[in-house]
Amino acid sequence: MVEENHEKKEESLHQRSERHAIYVIIDAVFGLSLGLGAFSLTGLPIVNTRDLFVAIGFFGFSYFIIFMSWMIIRRYFVGHTVYGSINGILFFTGFFIAIMPVPIRIILMQFLEPTSSDLLGGALMLYPICLSAVTITVGIFSFAFYKQSGKTAPWKDLVHLVSEGVGSFLLGFVFLFSAFMPYELSIEDVLGTILQLPPEIANLPFKVGFWFLGGVVIAIPAVIVVTIILQARKRPV
Repeated sequence: MVEENHEKKEESLHQRSERHAIYVIIDAVFGLSLGLGAFSLTGLPIVNTRDLFVAIGFFGFSYFIIFMSWMIIRRYFVGHTVYGSINGILFFTGFFIAIMPVPIRIILMQFLEPTSSDLLGGALMLYPICLSAVTITVGIFSFAFYKQSGKTAPWKDLVHLVSEGVGSFLLGFVFLFSAFMPYELSIEDVLGTILQLPPEIANLPFKVGFWFLGGVVIAIPAVIVVTIILQARKRPV
């Protein structure tokens, strides 16, 4: 549950130290995940400009999702105290964030110098599962915040955080659904007759395109709709 500071219940020394440790670890894990992901680019077999932009583009997508999720989750720690089951969710989320540089490196290595289709398939399943764990956590925090602080938090902040949380929650399910798509199915196989795409994009697995398609068709419209609804209504009584 989420409590505001002025209503904060009494914590034992154990609870306080445990909560502080989780917050510190989560911050460290997010930062290290970004740093290790960027550092892994230095060891890739990049031999031309195309390889360079593929590597930076894929990492840039990961960077954006991780960084934005980190910023949203971190806001809940400012002025509020998180207790109980939410701390447990952060514990497991931290695990998926910590291992994310592994599938990132494997995917990029196999795209640039293919050696094992099984390894690529496994990495392309693990990577969206990691992303879904992070983004669904943002949605869970959003719903917990709304339930516990909907009557007291500044309404503008509430609208902003809840709409972002809803979008993140839906995007998380897009990632999770894509994890079980066959990676052999390319964007060209699905959209080739509809869109004329450059070969570099058309040959990518469709699950990669599905991440962007899901964001544009599902997550972004949901954020817009929720924002409009919340801005049009008064604070809950």
